Amino acid sequence: MALREHDLTEPRAVLYRFPIDRAGARVRRSAMLARRRRALAALVVAAVVAGTLLAGGTAPASRPGAPRAVVVDAGDTLWGIADRYAPPGIDKRAYVDALVGLNDLAGVPRAGQRIVLPR
Repeated sequence: MALREHDLTEPRAVLYRFPIDRAGARVRRSAMLARRRRALAALVVAAVVAGTLLAGGTAPASRPGAPRAVVVDAGDTLWGIADRYAPPGIDKRAYVDALVGLNDLAGVPRAGQRIVLPR
C-alpha cells in the first residue's frame, strides 16, 4: 500500500523514500527491444531463405525425347532452339539462360557449333 505524507496521522511516523532506478529501467528496456529486433530479423532471414529453397529453383529440362545436344544451323538462335526443345509450360527465357550457362555462351551461337541441351 502506498502512503503519502499527509496520510500519516502519527507525528513521529517516518516516511522512507526509496530511490528510483530510472536509468537502469531504460537500459533493461532498450536491451529487451534490441533482443526482440534481433529475433525478428532472424525470423525474416529464415523465412526468406526457406522461401528461396522451397521455390523450386531448378534449371529447366528439355522435352522428353530431345537429343542431348544439337548442332547449330545457319540462322538458328537460342530462342529458336528454346522453342523447339523446351517443354510446354516452361518460360523460354529460363531455358535460354540454362543454355547459355550450360554451354558458356558469350554471344550468338555460330553455325556448326555444338550446343548441349539441359537435362
